[in-house]
Amino acid sequence: MKSQSIAKKAGKIFLYASGGFLGAFAIGSLIAAWVMVRPGSKRNYDCIDRISFGKLERISLKTSDGIKLHAWVQWSHKTTLKRWVLLLHGYRSDREVMNSRRRFFIRRGYHVLILHFRGHGGSESTRVSYGFNERKDIKAAIEFIRLIHRRQPVEIGIDGVSMGAAAAAYAVAYESINPDWVILESCYDNIRQALENRLGKHIPIPLVPFVARPMEFMGKHVFRLPVEDLNPTKALESIRCPVLVLAGDSEKELKTEEVEKLFQSIPEPKRLVFFPGAEHEDLLVHDPRRFIRTVDGFLKEFSPSQNAGLKIRPVS
Repeated sequence: MKSQSIAKKAGKIFLYASGGFLGAFAIGSLIAAWVMVRPGSKRNYDCIDRISFGKLERISLKTSDGIKLHAWVQWSHKTTLKRWVLLLHGYRSDREVMNSRRRFFIRRGYHVLILHFRGHGGSESTRVSYGFNERKDIKAAIEFIRLIHRRQPVEIGIDGVSMGAAAAAYAVAYESINPDWVILESCYDNIRQALENRLGKHIPIPLVPFVARPMEFMGKHVFRLPVEDLNPTKALESIRCPVLVLAGDSEKELKTEEVEKLFQSIPEPKRLVFFPGAEHEDLLVHDPRRFIRTVDGFLKEFSPSQNAGLKIRPVS
């Protein structure tokens, strides 16, 4: 009888301990999922510092789902042509990290539009969706450019970094935008693999699936994150313009085989360039010569305003 009583107490202790562990694990997963989708800190970007090659003009945009966005335009004084580039920052980032490539394109005669995605910088605070809902922000920016030129033929390119690159892929697939060329830098291939790669930097690899799956569940069912749709590799199958894919060969967040898989899904014409020794960072800052040589060559071949054999298409 005494042994049965001890066993019964031990069973209860185990049951309570298991329940407590599972409860704590569920709460931890909920918190981790919220960290994934929570909006960034608001900052005042209305004060614009003096910059090189002209000035930034602040504009306001409104998306098809009613989100208010902060954005900036800089006009290039080196051209009279109607050619633009839309610069798209990454996750938890803002316009300031795009300054190096803003100067790069301004010097080459491209007007620049820098966008703050929803939930970032000075734009309206919403949950982050890793590019999926942010695709509507890109649509709003392109409609703004089209309005300026009143449906005249205009060249529009997109340069997206990390989440910005993924948002460009979704915009092409689901918003029917029609850019003349796209540069995708450090673009994840699908959200599940991207999450596992990031977790693998902080916890032992065998534990990654046990942490990633509950986070996915919480993200999907509590915060309405469209996990199944977060797949740039699939979205890019429908792109119909030249694409330049850039990535570091030493990224922990994005493995070379994942970059190659994403690249294979893209129709021709396309280019793939790895940056030796680069991690998940600004590749223009990491290796300016390689970036400039690569992008200049890509634009010379595929920018309609630089290649006389190409025609500028109406924006759609």
